Amino acid sequence: MGSLPFSFLVAACLAMLLGLRFGLERALPQLGERDVSASASESGPGMQVPPKPEGLGAAPGEGSGDATALTPAMCDAMASELRDTCMQALSRQIALADPDEAIRQCGRIIDEDLAFECRADVAETIAIVHRKEAEAICVSIVSVKWRGQCHFGVGLALAETDPEYAIARCEHAEAFRTFCRHDVVGEMSLVNLPAAVAICAREEGDTLTRKTCWHGMGKYIARRDIAEAGASCRQATAAWQGLCFHGVGWGAAERDVGAALVGCAAFGEYADNCRHGVANQLKRTDPEREQAICESLQNSEARAKCLAFVTQ
Repeated sequence: MGSLPFSFLVAACLAMLLGLRFGLERALPQLGERDVSASASESGPGMQVPPKPEGLGAAPGEGSGDATALTPAMCDAMASELRDTCMQALSRQIALADPDEAIRQCGRIIDEDLAFECRADVAETIAIVHRKEAEAICVSIVSVKWRGQCHFGVGLALAETDPEYAIARCEHAEAFRTFCRHDVVGEMSLVNLPAAVAICAREEGDTLTRKTCWHGMGKYIARRDIAEAGASCRQATAAWQGLCFHGVGWGAAERDVGAALVGCAAFGEYADNCRHGVANQLKRTDPEREQAICESLQNSEARAKCLAFVTQ
């Protein structure tokens, strides 16, 4: 990732604190499941569409050599409401060079939840070169939520370079297992489609697990190119191609809803699946357009499911 200037970090921290002062809650992933309806009449029950693990993102000092290097003294000199976030950024910055010191600095964070997140960030950062150490960090986290997110993050970090190891990490992601498989398969499909197809084709786990596997593949590739994603979905197991095309619609809609709908029209018998994915992606941002797209679906059963989800 590219590095962020230190002034940006301070501004971001200050904005976050101002939000807290006005009673806004710090956004954190919830353990509860988020249901997103299936993409076609033959697809069966609803599926979950997962969030990625949360984290600070690139810390100052990660990437280019001209970024400001943080120190414990710099963080300690900050106002109390900014210190913890600075310590989290510092821990990520030094993680590759000194994982033990990074974890020690996480331990100096006062906010317990942020301290757990910091440990998970360190594990994800070092996983590509310090695999066993990353696993040990995750295991040591006592918070169920952040322990699961930690294994999830390690899986994502290795998705492109070691697909089998990455997907195996999802078995340790606890409440985030299904989310992990969706995103890990999605990430690996961008650079190693055969590996992603092979993993999904093993048909492991329950119905939801199998659905999200193919959905992740379609969604991630569609973020890059909808036509490429459609061609990739043709490699999915026949029973799950509809779910893959639902993911295509979802991923393409994240970039451009209009272009996504045009692209969906080229998918023949899976055009409705794709449009259904576009509609579901709009649920939280444009419910009126979501409903209009649902009403345009040609398959009556898919249309009914799509409209039912509008009111949930």
